Amino acid sequence: MENISNQKLKVELIWWAFTILLICIVLLPVWRNAPDFPFFPENIFFIAAAVTFTRYIFLLRTTLIARTKWIKAIIIGVAAILFFVMTTGLSDFHNFLEERGLQTIVTHLDVEKQTSVIRYIQREMIFFGVASILAGIVLPLRMIISLWRMRNRGTV
Repeated sequence: MENISNQKLKVELIWWAFTILLICIVLLPVWRNAPDFPFFPENIFFIAAAVTFTRYIFLLRTTLIARTKWIKAIIIGVAAILFFVMTTGLSDFHNFLEERGLQTIVTHLDVEKQTSVIRYIQREMIFFGVASILAGIVLPLRMIISLWRMRNRGTV
């Protein structure tokens, strides 16, 4: 049993290393071309949440929380808060686009580069924002199903 826990811990650490690497790869063009981008924290959270929530939805058995009912209960309870945090972050980004525009943070670039950087920022921010919100909606349902299965199998 201890060997399985050690393996799950290693897998969890590998996934977090992958998530951090993905964050760095996705945000490197933004950081290099628009260092004044005001949504770096939200963007980092969106990417981390999208990857982690999706992993917990589809690969729950391979995670450390697979047999931990109290963490699943906490996830169910915190899901509504995270949903509002994520939707507010995406809404703030949309308001920024409408009111100020991304052009204001890439004025130092030539016009062609501005267009490609703005398009990249918009697409990746919306992609990871929507992905994290959708996964944040599905994750508590997955936790409820997992708790239900644990209860019916008598492992709770």
